[in-house]
Amino acid sequence: MVQGPTTTGGKACPPRGPGLFLGVVTDLAEVFRLGTAKAEENLAFRRYLSAHHYADKPFQILASEVQRHVDCTACANCCRHSVVSVSRPEIDNIASYLGTTPEAVTRLYTVPDPDACTSRILLNSGEGCVFLDGNLCMIYEARPKTCRTFPHVAVGNHSLGGRPSSLARWAALCPIIYNALESYKHLTGYHRHPPLSTTSKPA
Repeated sequence: MVQGPTTTGGKACPPRGPGLFLGVVTDLAEVFRLGTAKAEENLAFRRYLSAHHYADKPFQILASEVQRHVDCTACANCCRHSVVSVSRPEIDNIASYLGTTPEAVTRLYTVPDPDACTSRILLNSGEGCVFLDGNLCMIYEARPKTCRTFPHVAVGNHSLGGRPSSLARWAALCPIIYNALESYKHLTGYHRHPPLSTTSKPA
């Protein structure tokens, strides 16, 4: 059963209750298994939030709390699976950090964006970003905004709420998103109806 939201000023607010912050799952294999298994459920949940006009802020606050319990350097999936657009000022910043020229950074470390021919994205070998060393970023202090703001759920920032397919995909890869979604389902009282058995009969 899905519990309907209350509203404040036209925006839906999650119901309150005890034990709203769940234990955090940090094992990457388990996050992948559970996130993959719940992909359709997560899509339905985001559509439910949108249809009932839930504001993004409660989810963002919850994600920020989850983030405090997750060591991103033990994961680095965002560095392995993200497409990172880089602007000219960001290329200049990387070049300054590396002590080289913007032209060298563009030539050696970026490729044309296949979805925007005038833009560039960081080179990804298939095993991760060109600047990924193990689980650490070699240009951390000069990393682009896309990297600095991931997973894009900070309060006041653009959230993934408008991109449910992206959120569902990242739930299997990012412990922050997976755990925040699960806790937010609990917070909002969201529960999916189990599928009806084809052999069941009415009472």
